[in-house]
Amino acid sequence: MRTAEELSDINSLSNFLISTLDEGVFFGKLSEFIMSHFKEYKVQIYKSFDDGSTQLIAENGRSVTDAEITTRSHGLSSYVTRTRRAYYSNAVKRDPLLANVEYEEGTQAELCIPVNAQGTILGTIHVRSSKEGKGFAEKDITEVLTILKGVELPLNNMRMYLLAKHLNRELTKKIESREKEIANRDISTNFINVIEQEIKVIGHSKIFTDIMNLIKKVSPEDFPVLIEGENGVGKKLISKKIHSLSLRKEGPCIVAHCSALHDDVLEAELFGKNDKKGLLELANGGTLILNEISELSASLQGKLLRFLLSGEIYRVGGERGLPVSVRILSTSKKSLQKEVDEGRFREDLLYRLNTVSVFVPSLRDRAEDIKILSEHFLNLGRDKEQFKVLTNKAVDALSKYNWPGNAQELRNIMERTYVLAEGKYIDDEHLPQFVREEHKVEKIAEDIFMEITLADLEKRHIVRTLDHLSGNKTKAAKALGITVKTLYNKLHSYGLVHTKI
Repeated sequence: MRTAEELSDINSLSNFLISTLDEGVFFGKLSEFIMSHFKEYKVQIYKSFDDGSTQLIAENGRSVTDAEITTRSHGLSSYVTRTRRAYYSNAVKRDPLLANVEYEEGTQAELCIPVNAQGTILGTIHVRSSKEGKGFAEKDITEVLTILKGVELPLNNMRMYLLAKHLNRELTKKIESREKEIANRDISTNFINVIEQEIKVIGHSKIFTDIMNLIKKVSPEDFPVLIEGENGVGKKLISKKIHSLSLRKEGPCIVAHCSALHDDVLEAELFGKNDKKGLLELANGGTLILNEISELSASLQGKLLRFLLSGEIYRVGGERGLPVSVRILSTSKKSLQKEVDEGRFREDLLYRLNTVSVFVPSLRDRAEDIKILSEHFLNLGRDKEQFKVLTNKAVDALSKYNWPGNAQELRNIMERTYVLAEGKYIDDEHLPQFVREEHKVEKIAEDIFMEITLADLEKRHIVRTLDHLSGNKTKAAKALGITVKTLYNKLHSYGLVHTKI
């Protein structure tokens, strides 16, 4: 049992931490408190990022700025963040897990605890000891967890702040990457995409199944394929899927964005210039995806047709033909046949490109796939215990939205919703207002009468109660008038509780 003085100290710490969202001040004060409690020579705190990487933020009561970010696969902090379990070693020099960790001379033991706030790992706390014969034990883990429990409210506030900051960090990285790509556009390999071993194309509707069956049939062949459809439907993804199923899958797969560059630059990018190889040469033995091929100029259309007929490329300024073996996959948001009819695209080139054509329907035309796609994007890249669940009302709202940006828009909205929604359950209220607007038109009729079984009605009420109480099962069970065990049994039957591995 903790003394009144210790409890008072923790309350004072909590009052201080709740007054600041400055990471350095916040975690510096927390490390100072833990250092005074354990009376060891070093206490460090690392903050964790969504991708599993970590960064030193505080040490011995002081904030640390500009520390190097440790990748997901290195360091004790990354290991504890990934496993979500505390770890201690009383022989750090002989511990294989700590072989790559640098320790000061005389360090004997280290204790590492994850900082968990509402299911999110904010970071890790490290206590190092240089005392001879000193050994950490389970009770030390309990003591740190007791301190963290006492500052639960300020940790939850810091969690919301860091979620927003990390989201901004990811957006900034994407913007910087895009700006760098634009700045470096020259005769280069900017457009090379490394194809993953497994390309996931998600869906179970009949129209989607028909497309996948067609793809499986044409992939092993070596002729050109034309993929048409609106922006965001996944034309490039399907092209990559064709490559991954083809006999050329061990070769390179390169994407050339035909609308991204000026005509002269794009010609050099595709065919090469002087001693520098173009994308067609770089794709030799593999696949070249011509993204938005309808944007090619008449001149480049002619030069591409010459390559398709002869199998040879001519670099800009070169006179000698170079033989290459490349499979051409093309994508277009415009109908190439219509472009031919209106005189903007060569008919003989179209015949060469669409030995087989695949039309990818819009998301609104395959509404049966919205639920499975939403759940896939919502939890993409997250551990099972971090998964969130869409309620029936959320799925209903998503299914009724028009999706002008198709699957890409759906992915962006799901990523945003995961970050901004608290708790495990995503209801329609957590979705952006423009997604809900069409859904709300039908809400009056829905409130008048809706055919629903008692079992489904019970499930909806339980899910809404849990969402209202931020996932707190004890409070939810009390509000529902049932035991916690009964609530867990019902959630298991709904598939909403997953055993941690």
